[in-house]
Amino acid sequence: MPASDAEALREAGRMLWEAGLVSSHGGNLSVRLPAGRQGLADGGMLITRTGAMLGRIGEGDLVTVVSDGASEGEPSMDAALHGAIYAATGAGAVVHAHPRHAIALSLVLDELAPADAEGKLRLGVVPVVEAEELAEALRRAPVALARGHGSYARGEDVRQALQWTSVLEESAQVLWLLRSLKR
Repeated sequence: MPASDAEALREAGRMLWEAGLVSSHGGNLSVRLPAGRQGLADGGMLITRTGAMLGRIGEGDLVTVVSDGASEGEPSMDAALHGAIYAATGAGAVVHAHPRHAIALSLVLDELAPADAEGKLRLGVVPVVEAEELAEALRRAPVALARGHGSYARGEDVRQALQWTSVLEESAQVLWLLRSLKR
């Protein structure tokens, strides 16, 4: 596995953990591997394994999955979803996190419309959908919420997907504060 992809996933995982956007074993990350890389004739992805601690991703925590789903190791349970997101969007990376404020709002809203300037600029309206609708939602938006579960962001690379995730939670916190002020 290329050191740059592995290191990018480690850094993103560490940042998600430090920001409180994932629990000890929650969330998952992946990057798309282009055809010809790592000897893969048809591409694939590098994804965190099931149960990996994103804040401390070790060498055994990253699994290569080829496009037909075969892997040597136990990839995240979301591997098929990541594959569907890549197929639908052409993204280079996917970040799945559990941002608390965004999750709470996803239980009462059908979309999250940021009130803050950065959220409006970077995200637009964030769809809140059921898990099976995520790939389609991510065609239209850089980040989407699976109702009651968490966020999925796609990006050209893992840093961009991490940025969308961070902006989402900041916007959700602002909305949460605004809702408390209106009481």
